[in-house]
Amino acid sequence: MKKGLSLLVIFLFLESPIFAQVEDRFGFFTESEITEYARPFGTSLGMAFNSASYHTAKVADFFGFAISLKGMYIFVPDDDLTFTPSLPSGYNADQKTATVYGNEGVSYYGPQGYIVYPPGIDRSSLPVVLPQISGSFMGTEVMLRYLPSISLSNDEDLSMFGIGLKHSISRYIPLSPVDISVQFLYNNLEITGVMDISAIAFNAHASRSFGLFTLYGGLQYESSTFDLQYIFTDPSNLDPLKKGEEIKVSIDGDNNFRGTLGGSLKLAVIVLNIDYSLGAQSVLSGGLTFEF
Repeated sequence: MKKGLSLLVIFLFLESPIFAQVEDRFGFFTESEITEYARPFGTSLGMAFNSASYHTAKVADFFGFAISLKGMYIFVPDDDLTFTPSLPSGYNADQKTATVYGNEGVSYYGPQGYIVYPPGIDRSSLPVVLPQISGSFMGTEVMLRYLPSISLSNDEDLSMFGIGLKHSISRYIPLSPVDISVQFLYNNLEITGVMDISAIAFNAHASRSFGLFTLYGGLQYESSTFDLQYIFTDPSNLDPLKKGEEIKVSIDGDNNFRGTLGGSLKLAVIVLNIDYSLGAQSVLSGGLTFEF
């Protein structure tokens, strides 16, 4: 499992394997508590997958093709660093403990002795890098994000697939001063037997070009689901009868609405862009695109 999580980091986060110990920490939690501990991580991946899907609202009237490398930097708010645990009767949750992103875990004393919660990975941001290709025809664009199935161990495979469908609205508005488009996004990442993360989004965005520079922005509704599977090791003796059981839980991210504002610079076939999105977690996105 640690190898699998390390490879996930290499492919998506370009970081040292900081998540290699995360699954061991999941084992501390019952099904009800793992939701609050892991939710910020699922929210971050949802924010990442639903980001960097456009740098202009213009869609080719005839044919276009682009290859991109998109980078996202997700800022984790302070509220996502801690949570209040659900303790057994006789215990007092007088202080919050760490989520997966937090720092130190907290020990609570009560009738059954100490209940110890694990630390997080002590992070307040997360970088993500994704490859992307797109093709357009007659005012409609199809975007693809893809990683082939990669074997991580005997029973674990990592795969990722994303698709976006975009259509120009301004082509139906004669003499429109701005380009306007709507877009649907679906992204999924799975590590078999470990986690399955899906994200969807609907957005409307607009842009206007000033020579080589394009100003763009949009509003988006989005959601994400984080399905998690792990073994309850119960080091704090919360529920001895369930120790060793496999837990499967589906966690909804906090993703809801976001606003995005950014700019792009076109230099021959190369497009450089940067934008900022404000939502459940803030995202700074940038891209390098070869556009034909």
